Amino acid sequence: MAPQCSLTRINAQEPDKNSEKATPIMQEDDEHTKLPVTEDDVDTEELPPLVAPPDGGWGWVIVFASFMCNVVVDGIIFSFGVFLTELTTTFNESKSKVAWIGSINAGTYLIVGPLVSALANTYGCRPVIIMGSIIAAIGFVLSAFATDIVFLFVTYGILGGTGFGFIFLPAIVTVGFYFERKRSFATGIAVCGSGIGTFLFAPVTRLLIDSFGWRGTMLILAGISLHCIAFGFLFRPLGPPKPNPRSKSRQKPLLLRIKEAREALHRCDSEESVAIDDNLIDRKNGVGRISTSQRSSIVGNTSASTCASGSTLQVAGFNVPNQTTSFVSPTCSHGSLPPPYNEVVNDDIASYLNNNSLKVPRQPSLEKIAVLRNQQNNNRRLSKINKEEALRPFYRQDILFSASLIRLPEFRSQPDIEHYHFSIIRIPEHNEETENSIWRRCGCSPAMIDTFRQMLDFSLLFRPTFLVLAISGFLTMIGFFVPFMYLVDRAGMNGIPPEKGAFILSVIGITNTVGRLFSGWVCDRPEVKTLVINNTALVVGGVCTVLNPLLNTYSLLLAYAAIFGFSIACFAALRSVITAEILGVEKLTNAFGLLLLFQGLASFIGAPLAGMFYDITGSYDASFYIAGSVIALSGIMCVPLPFISRWENSREEKRQGLMSSNSFSNPHSVGKQTANDSATCV
Repeated sequence: MAPQCSLTRINAQEPDKNSEKATPIMQEDDEHTKLPVTEDDVDTEELPPLVAPPDGGWGWVIVFASFMCNVVVDGIIFSFGVFLTELTTTFNESKSKVAWIGSINAGTYLIVGPLVSALANTYGCRPVIIMGSIIAAIGFVLSAFATDIVFLFVTYGILGGTGFGFIFLPAIVTVGFYFERKRSFATGIAVCGSGIGTFLFAPVTRLLIDSFGWRGTMLILAGISLHCIAFGFLFRPLGPPKPNPRSKSRQKPLLLRIKEAREALHRCDSEESVAIDDNLIDRKNGVGRISTSQRSSIVGNTSASTCASGSTLQVAGFNVPNQTTSFVSPTCSHGSLPPPYNEVVNDDIASYLNNNSLKVPRQPSLEKIAVLRNQQNNNRRLSKINKEEALRPFYRQDILFSASLIRLPEFRSQPDIEHYHFSIIRIPEHNEETENSIWRRCGCSPAMIDTFRQMLDFSLLFRPTFLVLAISGFLTMIGFFVPFMYLVDRAGMNGIPPEKGAFILSVIGITNTVGRLFSGWVCDRPEVKTLVINNTALVVGGVCTVLNPLLNTYSLLLAYAAIFGFSIACFAALRSVITAEILGVEKLTNAFGLLLLFQGLASFIGAPLAGMFYDITGSYDASFYIAGSVIALSGIMCVPLPFISRWENSREEKRQGLMSSNSFSNPHSVGKQTANDSATCV
C-alpha cells in the first residue's frame, strides 16, 4: 500500500449546509501564507454564557411586587394634599410652610436615587427595598407624635422620603432585569401602580382622617408601608448562568477530532475521486501542490480524509480525492502517533459549497475586514467578563430603559440577543486610584464607587442636549406637585365637600393609569416619535393648569384632573425613552442620575413656592398660573431638541475627524492614544 499522509483541517464548528454562504476574507497568518476568514467565523464565535432575562416565569411575580410597591409609595406621596388643611389647623402655620412637609418627602424620594442605585448595585434590590420599608415606617410612626412642623420636616419629609426612594427605584430596576422582549409591557403594568395608588389612597386617607385623625392615619400609613417588606422578599435576584449543554455539543474535543482524523485514513480507498484546482491549495510549509490539470468538484462532507494515490483530501470540511499526486507530510505513517496540533488545527484550507461547485472567494473591502476583526477582539474581551459582576444591575447600560428594546440602535445592530447582552455590559476596572479614593476610605465598596461615578459624571452638563433636557425636567417638576398639593383645598374653597375634593385626586390617578398604558403602547412602535408625544402632553397639561382658576365647578375640576393626569403620565413614562434616544443608551444611567437631582431640587421648591403666592394673595390663582406656565414652557423647550442633538453630533464628528488627522500626522500620538484606550478596556 502506498504511504498515506494527512492534510486535514478540523473546524471548530461544522458548516451548516442550509445556511447562507458567507463571504470570506483572507487574513494574513504570517508572511508566507494567507488563511481564509469568513463572517461566519466571527459571528458564530462561541461567547461565554451570561444570565438571560426569562421574559416570564417568576418575572410576573416581580411585576406584581413592583406594582404593589408603586401603589403604596406613589399613593401616599400624591395624597399628601388631603393632610394640608388638618396640619394647618393643628399647628397654626401657613399653607406654604406646611407644604414643605410634602415637598421634602417628594424631593428626597427623587434625590436619593444615586445613593439607592449604588446600594442596589452592591447588595441587590431585595435588601434595599426591605430597608426602605422599615425606614419609611419609622418616619411615619414618629410623625404621629410630632409637636411642630419642623419635626415633620425630618420624620415625614426626610425619613419617609428616603424610605420611599429606597423602594421605588429598585422596584423598577428589577423589572428591567427580568424582562427584555416584553419589557415595555411588564414595566407598563408595574408603573400603573402609581395611578392606582393615587386613585385609592386619596379617598381612603380622607376616610381615615375623619375616623382616626391625622395622627392615627400616620400610624396606619406606617403599617401599610411595612407591607413592602413582604413585597421586597418577592424580588428574587437572578442567579449565575448555567452551562448550556447545546453550546458544548457544538464542538468536539480536540483529541477526539484527531482520533477521527486518523481513523479516516483507513477509509480513503472507498472515497469517490474528484479533481481539485491547485490554485486552491497552498500549504504553509510549501509541501503538497496539485497540478493544474486537475479540476475540483465537491461531492461529500466527512470529518477527515487522506491524500495519496486514489485517496481523498479534506478541504474546509469537504472531501476532495487526489487522483494523480501523492503528498509527503511529516505525519505520513500507517500507525504512527497522532499528527501535531498545529498541523491539525492551523492548516486552514477553505472552500465553499454552492450547488456542488467550488467558487473562488471574493475579496471584501478593508472596512469589512476591520469590522470582523473588531468583533473578534470584542468577543475575546467579553469572554473575560466576571459573571458575578455581570449580575449587578447597574452594569447593564439599558437597565433603566423602560420601552421595547427594538427602539435601541444598539439592539438592532447586533447579530443576536447574546451579542447584545455583552454589548451593553460595562464593568469598570478597579485600579489603584479606586482603592485609594476617599469613598473607599469611607467604607464604600468598589461597586458603590463605580455606580456613583457612573450616575454623577458631571461632564454631561457640558452637553447642550442634556442641559435642555435637564432644565425642561426641572421646570416640569416645579409645577408637577402643585395640583396634588392644593387642588383639594381649592375645591373646598369653592364649596365642594372634602370627600368629593379627594375624589378629584382619584380621577388624576385613573387617567394617570390610562396615560401610562398609552405610553407603553407607544413605546412598542419605533415609528412613533416619543418626544413629540411628550412635548404635546406637557403643553396641553400646562395650558389646562393655567386655565384651572377659571374652573369653579365640580364637573369642570374633574375634567381638568382627567387631562392633567394623562399628561403627567406621558412625561413620567417617556422620560427614560427620550433620554436614551437623544443621548444614547451608553449615557442613560449617567443622565438618569443627574436628572433625578434636577427633578428632586425642583420638587423641593415647587409646592412651597405656590403656597407662598397663596399666602400673599389669599388665592390659588397665581399659584396655578405659574405652575401651568412652567409646565407648558418645559414642553416647548424640548421642541428643538432633535436639531440641537444633530448639531452636537456633527460637531463631535468633526472634532473626532480632526483628531484622527492629527493622529496620522503624528505617530507618537497614535501610540499614546492606543495605550490610553487599552487602559480603559474591561
